[in-house]
Amino acid sequence: MPDIVPGEESIILQMIVALLYPFMLLFGFYVIINGHYTPGGGFQGGSVLASLFVARYVIYPVEDTDSEVLHAIQRVFLSLILVAPMVLLFTGIVTRNPELRTLYLTTMDILIGVQVGLGLGVAILRFAFFEGVGKTWHL
Repeated sequence: MPDIVPGEESIILQMIVALLYPFMLLFGFYVIINGHYTPGGGFQGGSVLASLFVARYVIYPVEDTDSEVLHAIQRVFLSLILVAPMVLLFTGIVTRNPELRTLYLTTMDILIGVQVGLGLGVAILRFAFFEGVGKTWHL
């Protein structure tokens, strides 16, 4: 079994991630959007998107990945998750119009999926930098 030398990049892993990237992205969004019809939804789809982000970070470590920017975007989506149901609850739009329930559930699944994906991404990035791996993490 070959040894993994720190600082050496693996061409095989780069090609695998490059090939799987669009499929994982599509699958993550599929799970998020169809969460109210099938098992899955925001958390599961967000986890798929976060694993995609982590795979990209591990294989292609970049210096411009800023966890503070991801954390700021996460806060925006969290506020949307909290404000959207309150607005719809107090206006009664969803209860008066049953066709909007599907749109409401899909929108909430998307918001939760992005929130989970960003949250897990931020947590993993912070863990990587805390452990001292940071920008020199190569396989």
